[in-house]
Amino acid sequence: MAKMQVRFSFDDKLIEKKGVKRGDIYYTIKKNFIQKGLQCVSDDEQLIFEDMGNENDYGNMWAIILALVDCDWFTDCASSCVFVENGKKEDVLAQVPEIKRIMATA
Repeated sequence: MAKMQVRFSFDDKLIEKKGVKRGDIYYTIKKNFIQKGLQCVSDDEQLIFEDMGNENDYGNMWAIILALVDCDWFTDCASSCVFVENGKKEDVLAQVPEIKRIMATA
């Protein structure tokens, strides 16, 4: 198993309410991770990406996560976003208010 993963899931009702399509969400997220050399290992109920053991994988994962958190469509539609490192899970969505506060002051 990879040392790092990012796992996303989305709420169909929230997606419909926002007026976006699951396929568009998945395409956008997958494009960003794949461009950084991160592997998509699942794209059904959960969208999961793993590191490839490259030096910049950690930074690339978090750069993408932070960019997504800054998008209203993401925070309006995501039902979970979990960063996993060496088996330890971090609930990113629970930290969104603090992340946005920090980003606003940077």
